Amino acid sequence: MINKSRLMQKLLKEKSVALFMHMRPDGDTIGSTLALSKALTQKGIEVKVFCSDAIPNKFSYLQSVETVNNVFSGEYSALVSVDCADVTRLGDFASAFASHKNTYNVDHHISNTKYAENNYVENNASNCENVYELIVEAGLKIDSEIANLLLTGIVTDTGNFAHSNVTPKTFEIASKLLTFGANVNEIVYQNFKAQTKERAKLHGMVTSKIRYFLDDRFGVITITQDDFIKSGATQDQTEGFIDFLMGVNSVEVGACVMEIAKEKYKISFRSKGVDVNAVAGTFGGGGHTLASGCQIHGLYEEVIDKIVFAISKYLQD
Repeated sequence: MINKSRLMQKLLKEKSVALFMHMRPDGDTIGSTLALSKALTQKGIEVKVFCSDAIPNKFSYLQSVETVNNVFSGEYSALVSVDCADVTRLGDFASAFASHKNTYNVDHHISNTKYAENNYVENNASNCENVYELIVEAGLKIDSEIANLLLTGIVTDTGNFAHSNVTPKTFEIASKLLTFGANVNEIVYQNFKAQTKERAKLHGMVTSKIRYFLDDRFGVITITQDDFIKSGATQDQTEGFIDFLMGVNSVEVGACVMEIAKEKYKISFRSKGVDVNAVAGTFGGGGHTLASGCQIHGLYEEVIDKIVFAISKYLQD
């Protein structure tokens, strides 16, 4: 592991840097990657940002999302992954990253596999908190655009400051970002209130068929390919669905099971106490103690049986 002082000393000496978000980008990887990009350019470093998937439309209020590239090209003195616990989370760019001789890994997941040459992994509530501290450590300027990017990641990864991962430092950094010009009202509206009628229809469809297991302590919300077709919504519009499930009084652990292809499911776990990072780890996934994920192949009912059994081993009587 490398400390933040040494990491920034090295990074600021690079001539050209490629920054990578994780696939299926969320607010934290978008905010932390673009904020770091904007900060590094202050030192005259040539920077390009890449993501193997398209940026969800709801983040269009962040003007710099237009600079993100979906096809990797060029030669760089360093490659930096941002908010990626595992190199495979880089999607189409994983092999390019793994084969490069000078790599950096800036992340906050406890499941991080330390896959880069230089690994900076601090278990903060969001990776944007890590990037904020790196920018401050380097003495770089935080303008209103960088502040908006960083606060977006903090707000989204903490569920609008509602998750148990929030610390006093989270609020302290958020407060400072407001003084730099971050627009918290727009960030909260775009990420937690604004929605299309298609998303509203999908939400109603899937919440009406929530399933409960293990004496109602484990809840499952399922989103099928057919649900997307009937509602007209897209996969990137499902963020926050699991939060509705976690509001059910009896539910201690929740799972959002999303069909992403035939017999292929993306599982997102949330918990009020159970270590779902360990649960996801049994299926090759990971994340945080109370919020984690994985992918499972198989028939739907077989997938449900697998995750119910896995959760049952961790729920205490």
